[in-house]
Amino acid sequence: MSELLDGRHTTIMLAVVFFATFMDGLDGSIVNVALPEIGSGFGVDTATVSWVAITYMMVLAGTLVAFARIAEDIGVRPVMALGLSLFTVGSLLCGISPSFGVLIASRAVQAVGAGMMAATGPMCCVRHLPVSRLAFGLSIVTIGASVGFALGPAIGGFIVDLTSWHWIFLINLPIGVIAVPLMLVAIPRTKERRRLSLDVSGTVVLFLAIALVTFGVETLSDPGLPPISLMSIVAGIVLLAMFTRIERSKPNPLLKLSMFRRFDFTSIFACLMLINMVVMGILYLIPFYGQTCLGKPSSEIGLFLLTSAMITAILGLPVGRMSDRYGRRPFCVLSGLFSAAAFAAYVVFPANMTDLILLGTMGLLGLSWACVGGPMASRLVEHAKEDPSMASSLTNEAYYIGGAVGTAAVAMLFSTFSGTSGIDILDVNRFQFVDGLVPTAAVLCALALVIAVLSLVVRDEK
Repeated sequence: MSELLDGRHTTIMLAVVFFATFMDGLDGSIVNVALPEIGSGFGVDTATVSWVAITYMMVLAGTLVAFARIAEDIGVRPVMALGLSLFTVGSLLCGISPSFGVLIASRAVQAVGAGMMAATGPMCCVRHLPVSRLAFGLSIVTIGASVGFALGPAIGGFIVDLTSWHWIFLINLPIGVIAVPLMLVAIPRTKERRRLSLDVSGTVVLFLAIALVTFGVETLSDPGLPPISLMSIVAGIVLLAMFTRIERSKPNPLLKLSMFRRFDFTSIFACLMLINMVVMGILYLIPFYGQTCLGKPSSEIGLFLLTSAMITAILGLPVGRMSDRYGRRPFCVLSGLFSAAAFAAYVVFPANMTDLILLGTMGLLGLSWACVGGPMASRLVEHAKEDPSMASSLTNEAYYIGGAVGTAAVAMLFSTFSGTSGIDILDVNRFQFVDGLVPTAAVLCALALVIAVLSLVVRDEK
């Protein structure tokens, strides 16, 4: 049930949404910059350590839609409260993990909590803001993640250099303890609750499909696993087809698939997923690139990543306001073009990247992301006439599916082109890294251009 809030309560609600997405962004970027140290600490290769990031995004993508549906039935408030609590507990478990396997399992717990937060954050904006301020509100969601993402690399880099990677997770504990009571005060209670109508079978099948496809893509480069990887991908596709059939037979489906029958909605969702694939993919590689090819410590790499996210944080709200006034399509096109230009730099200057060029690529990625949170996310909601509230959560679903598959795909492409599958991170030399980086960046550049073209083809809703 939609309930518009007054100015004071709107401000408090947006502050809490910002806080929740800030935690998610902080955790994601801290992990990226610490992956080399985590991999060397547990003695695993580049592809294997990527599962610290992939598991988080994969579990998020597999559970987010289910939590959005639960929140529609019982209310946003209890789902977000439980999500914040689980995220905090998961962070503690990650920080004290004694082995790589325990760390992966703890990341899954953390991701379940993050899935609840990711599902409910955009729903707060759709339910409690007028349409004229929707892009502005959804920009708050992106900016919260961006500020967390901005501070994460710098904080994480210094933590790794001064202490150990365990503290990148433990830093979430005080934030979680503060956020839960604030959320209970800020988010209004749902006046009307419906009976829980979660499609359990659809939820399980969708999660398994996402997990199988992600596993298959990531492991394709492993010399001993291609048959298993291909079977995993095929099984995931079969399950997606099964999911479609299940949803059509349900009176209360997990997703209203009729939204995806329209070219405009499907194209915008594809753009959201692709932009997250390419951006999260390159952000996974940059910490390794900085250490192996540029000889930079984690703290310095974190400062470069900080630049990108800070540009998003600074420009996200102005871009959101401008798209509310002048239209979303131009900004969505620019998002693809900015990313394509950044990836082209890694193709042209892989072995002689200067600090100025690296800074320029970070700036372009920051500009690209500033054009996504408000314009592209609100565009998806506007084109979802059947279920705008669910579409708001699908913006985050696109983020995490794209992030998981993008990180897995980049890890696979890099390992294949560089020939480093199974090699310890510390043993990958500069020449091998460049051999893997150039074709991988070229693929990402091509995908970014697809985003620009699709964004141009689809018109804004009037």
